[in-house]
Amino acid sequence: MLNSELFKMINYAGSRGIITELTTNGTLIRENIDQIFESGLSEIAIGVYNRDVFLKILPQVKKLIRAKRDRGSVRPKTYLDITVYQKSLGQIPDLVCLASKTGVDAIILHRLFNVYGIDAHIQYISNKEEHTLFAEMHRLTNELGLELHLPPRHSRPCYVVKHSVFVNAEGKVTPCCFLPEFYIGNTSNLPLHKIIRSRQYNTFIKGMKKNPVCSKCRW
Repeated sequence: MLNSELFKMINYAGSRGIITELTTNGTLIRENIDQIFESGLSEIAIGVYNRDVFLKILPQVKKLIRAKRDRGSVRPKTYLDITVYQKSLGQIPDLVCLASKTGVDAIILHRLFNVYGIDAHIQYISNKEEHTLFAEMHRLTNELGLELHLPPRHSRPCYVVKHSVFVNAEGKVTPCCFLPEFYIGNTSNLPLHKIIRSRQYNTFIKGMKKNPVCSKCRW
């Protein structure tokens, strides 16, 4: 929301029949309430990674939900997007319960991405812990009447690459947001549908298991 053109872009994309989704840390919701609704934003996800972070932005999340109800609006659909990792594991049920009390529409859990080793002390949970957590989240969200979105089983080619591409402000196209320096074309000189059918893109798909980033990724 630091981008002064953000809501103009959302409005334009919506006018072209595109579903618009925004992920935010929630700190600038309050001063952008009117623009969030006037832009026609389809969905908004508030990203958190621990209870303290959520409590800091909780008043802003409540303000958003209240404004949505007051306007009688179905948009934007609201999500609490929780990063799963070792330090957040024990806090996740509490985060979900807090989110339920605010009136958010759904919960998203997503795996930690740290294959670049930015912080060696931050680790993802084990397969057994993930299985237990996901089962508990199904039970809890059903009890609370919340929609739940869990990360799919990881595979290569992964869900992200199968179903999406990422285009930056310069028109450069990459298969994944975690490969910011790997470009397979530019929409300024080649249509997107041709880029994703290109030999370079197909070569990337076939070689994902050997890619230095993709080979270590569980996201």
